[in-house]
Amino acid sequence: MTADTTPKDPLLPDSPVAGLVPTMNKTGWMTESLDSYSEQFAAYAGEIGAQDIESLDIGCAYGVATLAALDAGAKVFACDIEPKHLEILEQRVPGHQKARFRSATGILPEVDFPANSFGAILAARVLHFLNGEQIEVTVGKMFDWLQPDGRLFLVADTPYTGPWFIHSAEYERKKAAGDPWPGYVDDYAGLLPDGTDPSGHPDFINPLDPDILERVCKTAGFEVISAEILSSSTPFAKGNEHAGIIARKP
Repeated sequence: MTADTTPKDPLLPDSPVAGLVPTMNKTGWMTESLDSYSEQFAAYAGEIGAQDIESLDIGCAYGVATLAALDAGAKVFACDIEPKHLEILEQRVPGHQKARFRSATGILPEVDFPANSFGAILAARVLHFLNGEQIEVTVGKMFDWLQPDGRLFLVADTPYTGPWFIHSAEYERKKAAGDPWPGYVDDYAGLLPDGTDPSGHPDFINPLDPDILERVCKTAGFEVISAEILSSSTPFAKGNEHAGIIARKP
């Protein structure tokens, strides 16, 4: 394998893990490269950007997908819970692209936008920080935010990655028994190595799979285009880190 010689962006915080950048709001990491569904979002957002249609990148962190979409010609509204992320992203957007970029802070599921605002929405590695009810509310809102024929791109961590992978067998058992949220772990601190400060981590985690994403999207009214297990695109990826779905609003 050839060593990565890409210069580090000095605006981003240092990271002890190759391919990941730590966030500032107890939500883990942003990947430095895109999974395949986020790549498809960037390309699609570029296509509709040529028609002056805006796309939403929600839970954008430091903007890895936003920047790719802007490079493709998109108009992007970037939204994140952490204002410091957006301050850094604002500095990362090239000057000639700033007219196609805007941002605002917001937290799911409370944040809201007018109906029919966007032609595409990406929420990458966001939903697993919400409980089941919050996920259902969020996806229902996204249906309203999208224009007819708009596309939804969701990427979430699976039960087979992160410190919660130790519960993957229990996840399989619960799923087979009909539990609608079989990956939910209500004690994130219990997953951490001894001596780790839990204040830098969420209280719970809710890893998902494509079947769950498909169920939630169909309930909200979406037509599913594709749903599958995805690789994380990090150097240590095993190919089962993420669950992804692409869906269409009729």
